[in-house]
Amino acid sequence: MKILFILGSPNPSPGAAWTRIGFFAEAWSRKGHLVDVLGTFSYKSLWKRGMRKTGRVNIFNIVFNIGLNHPLIFTLNSIVSVMVSTLFLLAKKPDVTVVSVPSGNVGFGALMACKLLKAKCIVDYRDEWEDYAISSINSRDGKSYYSAIKKLTASLYKKCRFVVTVTPNFIYNLKSRGVTKVKLVPNGADVRIFKPLNNRKENKIFKVFYSGSIGGYYRLDVAVNSIKKLANNGVRNVKLTIAGRGEIEKVLRLAYELNVSNNIEYREEINDKTKLADLIANADVGLIPYDNNPLWKNSLPAKLFEYCACGIPILATVYEDSILAKLIEEHEVGLIAPPMNVERLAEAIYRFCENGSFRKASGERARALIEEKFDRNKISGMFLSLVEQVVHSPS
Repeated sequence: MKILFILGSPNPSPGAAWTRIGFFAEAWSRKGHLVDVLGTFSYKSLWKRGMRKTGRVNIFNIVFNIGLNHPLIFTLNSIVSVMVSTLFLLAKKPDVTVVSVPSGNVGFGALMACKLLKAKCIVDYRDEWEDYAISSINSRDGKSYYSAIKKLTASLYKKCRFVVTVTPNFIYNLKSRGVTKVKLVPNGADVRIFKPLNNRKENKIFKVFYSGSIGGYYRLDVAVNSIKKLANNGVRNVKLTIAGRGEIEKVLRLAYELNVSNNIEYREEINDKTKLADLIANADVGLIPYDNNPLWKNSLPAKLFEYCACGIPILATVYEDSILAKLIEEHEVGLIAPPMNVERLAEAIYRFCENGSFRKASGERARALIEEKFDRNKISGMFLSLVEQVVHSPS
């Protein structure tokens, strides 16, 4: 089969979007399918523009995208995406196109192109990006604009062969918008790369690990304040290791101001999954520091699965009625604390510090959970079967 993924990011990248789509693309290409990925570039990622190859997958970062949340920019990005996606579809003539959203503007344009050309199309819906856009813009006109876009995207989703999404909550929300052909293809981790250490050495330093975007709705400043609170109470052996990109200067400046710089380690962005897995496996706990936006009640971030696959427990700041909290508590793979609550997060870190047997048991259960339900190799095969059904179905 000739399969085209359209993903609104400069690929490859260490983010959750490429972690998911890149794995599927590489796995399917190894099975003999011709897989292309249409991606983006911006003024911040000019060095990633053009064509490149990873394994057997051809990547074309040729859609120019300005990464700003503004109605005019969204419109401009969508127009560029329509034009480039249309030309690319005409040139490549894929048997099926998988449009992954977010980003919304690139995805919106790509879906318009698929509709224009009557191409067989599947939507990979990874996040409630429309609602996030509405909640993150302050102007009334901006909210009205994105509300209209949300209605338009629902109509485009309905016209696709089907939509795959990553959590049962997303299925429910899509169906409430009239999108009935929805299937669950969850996120997960490659258990062959992300795995526990064979012989783990005890260390006097308690290591909290964070991987992903720095800033925005991931509030590492709350974690730094929690470490300061622990230090004030005599617990000075906690170290937060951060791997990713974003507003790291703010985090490091805060650590300096609070006199806990020695408790923060920045490892920059790690593209090599093997190196990332080694860092995670050497940590004591994996951190997911969500802010208090209720949208995250429906989310299971990609880092969750990588932490669990490496056999370390989870520490998440989430609402008790979120699906992440329910997963952590139901499977006993970690602890939760209320979002934006420095004291409660510090208490959870201290509990992990003081209870090695709890950490070990939680980590073992976390690994077993991934092997049973979230092994990306199994998920990839399931998704490919769905794609094959679309390709072999009548137009």
